[in-house]
Amino acid sequence: MDVKETLSINSMDFEVRRSIRRKRISVGLDPTAGAFYIAAPTRISAGEISRTLLPQIDELIKRIKKSENRITPPHMYESGEKFFFKGVEYPLKRVIFKDKSSLRLEDGTFYIADSTSGSEKETFETWYKRALYEEILGLLPKWTKIIKVNPTSINIKTVKSIWGSCSAKGSLTFSTRLALVPTELLEYVIVHELCHMRHMDHSAAFWKELSGYMSDCRERRKCLRESGYLYKWW
Repeated sequence: MDVKETLSINSMDFEVRRSIRRKRISVGLDPTAGAFYIAAPTRISAGEISRTLLPQIDELIKRIKKSENRITPPHMYESGEKFFFKGVEYPLKRVIFKDKSSLRLEDGTFYIADSTSGSEKETFETWYKRALYEEILGLLPKWTKIIKVNPTSINIKTVKSIWGSCSAKGSLTFSTRLALVPTELLEYVIVHELCHMRHMDHSAAFWKELSGYMSDCRERRKCLRESGYLYKWW
């Protein structure tokens, strides 16, 4: 069971998250809380944590200042709030539908039913999953023909830490968050995962093949990494 505590290093307070599974000390950013935390093994002392991180405090301060511009407030699902879809932001409007609809995107506006109050996050998630699945099915035929591979299955899951994955059996999984990104970035992830059906690593051979199909793949990858924090609906 993880144990939480607070540790002050050079007048800066950090939450300490201990785990019996962890082998070393590291510093991470919790995007939900908008704060850095220290991850440490259960048995290591607070003094040792301080001694390990104190020489790095200046670099940590730089990281904190840089991250302040990358933290987005949580959505309240109120009329006027904006939500991404395919890289474009659309305003939200709460309405009462005459039918059983819960969420629609029409004429440049997301309309969400008042009856979804308290379950807006799940409503958006369901809508995004369906929309992403349809978009991927529209893009796949072009690239499976070019790369000459055929995935065994396509799965959409709400995974926050990765954009996509490829199993040894050729099953592709994509993060629901990809419904929010521009199509050219989704296309990069699709081609990336299809190339993993030939190379199950990130070797030079993998990047050579990926670059052969998409010459600007590294630029797209960089864009996704730098702007990825924007694409959330929670």
